[in-house]
Amino acid sequence: MSVGIGGAASLALVTDASAHGNFVSGTSACQADGTYTVTWTISNDWTLSEHVTEVASTGGGSITGLPGDITPSPGTPGKSGHQPYATITVTQTGVPGTATNATLTVAGTWSDGAKQGSAKNGVTLAGKCTADVGGTAAVAPTFTDTTCTVLTGSYTIPPASTVADYFVALNNSAAAAASAGTVSVPAGSTVTITAVGKNNVVLTPPTSWTHSFAAATDCSSSPPPGGGSSSSAPPVVSSTVTPAVPGLTHAICSAGAVTGAFISIPGITGVSYFNGATVLAAGNLAVAGGSVTTITAAPLAGFTFAGGSTTTWTLTASPVPSVCTSPPAIVLGVTFTQKPPAAKPPVAVLPFTGMPLLPTTLFGFALLLAGTLLIGSSRRHRFSRVIAIERGAHRS
Repeated sequence: MSVGIGGAASLALVTDASAHGNFVSGTSACQADGTYTVTWTISNDWTLSEHVTEVASTGGGSITGLPGDITPSPGTPGKSGHQPYATITVTQTGVPGTATNATLTVAGTWSDGAKQGSAKNGVTLAGKCTADVGGTAAVAPTFTDTTCTVLTGSYTIPPASTVADYFVALNNSAAAAASAGTVSVPAGSTVTITAVGKNNVVLTPPTSWTHSFAAATDCSSSPPPGGGSSSSAPPVVSSTVTPAVPGLTHAICSAGAVTGAFISIPGITGVSYFNGATVLAAGNLAVAGGSVTTITAAPLAGFTFAGGSTTTWTLTASPVPSVCTSPPAIVLGVTFTQKPPAAKPPVAVLPFTGMPLLPTTLFGFALLLAGTLLIGSSRRHRFSRVIAIERGAHRS
């Protein structure tokens, strides 16, 4: 029974940890007209896309951005640390300056049919927001639409300001801080740029600008009446393309050195790749080991994607190897963990061309002994003959 209860409890805990859910958070700012603006961020903690709707709100004013759709979140569901979550931004404007709090409750429906009845959060307001006639105006960004010769639009963030910071949201994505400069945007995209006062500076409206970039029209190459020449650009012909999948190369240890991870952005005609609101050039995009990067694709003006094309990829780079050493040396197919000692030059040895020493010495002694014996034998023989001669002489 204890085992059964424990197993049931573990299953319940796992189910709760991996359930589809939303997280709601908000920040408020007092506006120059004496009202509060609350910026709500709704996070999707699941790896499937979700449709979010408003259930209820308090504080007054009006809410824009709902209903909305949130893209799948990267990572492994049910485990801590798989953020960042995919989000959308919702704005509640016109909250009275005397309000002391505002709340937002949302419901979610995921692509697998799962539902969450409500997710709620609130922000505390000071209740002392008053109109500031002497507010400071932020410099507005500029937008450039597509043309028959330039198939992408662009937006320009004003030069660095001491009054405001700028945030950009592309196609209802989460707003990201933006630096000064011009950024290209494919046709069909919608960009929202918001200015936020620095150091509690109150900005006078407008503080938010939204622009949609449409494809250029009336790009005709027909000659003008009267047979004169035309300087108009050729027509934009719609073509169907399929975005290629970005490649991911992980960090590895090679010859004792770690090579960094990078994402290969394809160069496909008619396709523009993005990381958030940043347009990515074709080539290698360096990423940190262990990081999660979401790449999206959008068609340029005059192009459409083939049905069923994948346009979003979440790429997770492996952690950088913690140990990276040089490989052992290999000599003649044998692996050495240490380098072999330096070879010493051989000692020169002259070839032997004579008789062996010991036999030659013994042979010399033998000859000497034989000579001595012969000499002795010869003397003895002469001595015997002398004696014999002398004895004969006596007898005669």
